[in-house]
Amino acid sequence: MTNSIAKIRKINPIVLNVSNSVTQQHVADAINFIGASPIMFDDEREASELINISSALVINLGTTNRSSIQKSILSGQAANQKHIPVIVDPVAIAASTIRTEHFDQLIKKVKINVLRGNIAEVAAIAGVNWQHKGIDAGDGQGDRLAIAKKAANQLKALVVVSGQEDIVTDGADSYLISNGNQQLATNVGSGDMLDGIIAAALGTEQSLESCVLGTAILAIAGEIAAERFPHQPYSFFNQVFDVLGLMDDSQYMKYLKIKKIPAQDL
Repeated sequence: MTNSIAKIRKINPIVLNVSNSVTQQHVADAINFIGASPIMFDDEREASELINISSALVINLGTTNRSSIQKSILSGQAANQKHIPVIVDPVAIAASTIRTEHFDQLIKKVKINVLRGNIAEVAAIAGVNWQHKGIDAGDGQGDRLAIAKKAANQLKALVVVSGQEDIVTDGADSYLISNGNQQLATNVGSGDMLDGIIAAALGTEQSLESCVLGTAILAIAGEIAAERFPHQPYSFFNQVFDVLGLMDDSQYMKYLKIKKIPAQDL
């Protein structure tokens, strides 16, 4: 892997965010602590100018209204023209018709590079039945990796499925990341933070391996934070930010638990 935490911090890529109003501060902090620079914006008229100084774009569909989808499309199209990566989080896509319609509008007009969601969200996009529970994954039957690969091939994009074991796939080669802690799931905003960290990695270098790096960083931070706060979710969450700010590549490699599944092995 040619990308690294040190490289992110050296390059200090700017990550532009169409953000979820619930989690903006958490996302900005996570991006900043890992070594990138966050920008949030509300006025769609800024989209093209802000894209011109950015290295990656995150579109979070958690705050859904006419203004947010217009802002998402305009910034996404500008990012496509500049050839910078677009990371999309389809928050609770199956929970309402409006959320589904907004995602469909977006992918018709914008080429996305990474889809990041829980298994229920990714399954909905892949056309696989899965019982969602609002923003949470809920219960379902099926092969999570197969669902992720199906979505990746449909979208022609990388797909990250967050969960007890994170999946990163391009539809052919896949990685399973076994780091993490269940308290990440209890803190609203962890997934949105992950979007931003992935964007920081891809804004430094565009590759499947960079997406793996970004995904594993937060999982490892959660695992380390849980060593100090195994049953205190609020203290745990604050510790995650401390770990992100202090993590280096040697610590990353020490904790990394990963398995690669090449396409030919399936």
